[in-house]
Amino acid sequence: MSAELSSPISDASSGGSIEVNDAIFCQHGKEVCTDCDFDGREENDVFFGFDHKDRDPLDLPDSTVDKEGKRKCKKHANGNCAQCFGWKKQIMKLQKDAKKRR
Repeated sequence: MSAELSSPISDASSGGSIEVNDAIFCQHGKEVCTDCDFDGREENDVFFGFDHKDRDPLDLPDSTVDKEGKRKCKKHANGNCAQCFGWKKQIMKLQKDAKKRR
């Protein structure tokens, strides 16, 4: 899924990253981006209480930015959507999948 990134909601670093419900992504909406040499997996893993493991990146679902600069999922129009922005659960699954591949 690709995200519509009309404007970032917050600069998490000088690299122009965006923060969505406590997870960081590059300005293109990717957790790992070769275009801007960005990899937010370790920071996101640690923030959500996990040891960093090599895993597939999170996908930022289609979203929009409201007048206040808050990013909301398109599907539910919710900035704190547990289904679309439930990063902890998604990271847990991605780490489990990575472990199976080893």
